[in-house]
Amino acid sequence: MTTFSAICLLACAPALAAPSYIYGGIGLLGPKLKEKPEHLTENLTPNLTLGFGHEFNDYIALETFINYSATDYTNEWNQLDNTKYEMSLSQLGFSIVPSTGEIGHSGIKLYTRLNASMVIAETKITQGYTIKDSDSGFMFDAGVGIQWNMNKRFMIRGEYITNFAASSLENFDFDNSMTYEGIQLALGYRF
Repeated sequence: MTTFSAICLLACAPALAAPSYIYGGIGLLGPKLKEKPEHLTENLTPNLTLGFGHEFNDYIALETFINYSATDYTNEWNQLDNTKYEMSLSQLGFSIVPSTGEIGHSGIKLYTRLNASMVIAETKITQGYTIKDSDSGFMFDAGVGIQWNMNKRFMIRGEYITNFAASSLENFDFDNSMTYEGIQLALGYRF
């Protein structure tokens, strides 16, 4: 048994020796109404993302992440209507990140991502009193981006992410009335 464990460890050593990284991101990624009524003003709170990744080779990485995003809507046309509608999403997920590898010696690479995450979604309507509703389920997102490895340790990313499927989020209708999409920038440290 010890010999088998040693063989497995030696076989995995090249993959484990590849760089790992952490990153923090901020952007305009969040839940939105697909068809927003004209009288409502949309206020997207910058999303916050924290992630950890491991590059298995120049062309594939796996990541895990947490993300928080929120959007609120107010009626700016009617000052007597103080109703505020808020939506927020908290995600814990993982990603598969295939890439082109470094293009030439530029430090730049293009990548795509496929995310699967557990989600806690919450809505809150405030009109003198507050009504809260929450739901949990799963979301599946896809994205494209560009990464620049500034040096051996630091990298910066810009990416666009959009939701393509959701499950068990009955109070959030991602098929018909809502969407989850946007852009974000991230700064990472490789070790």
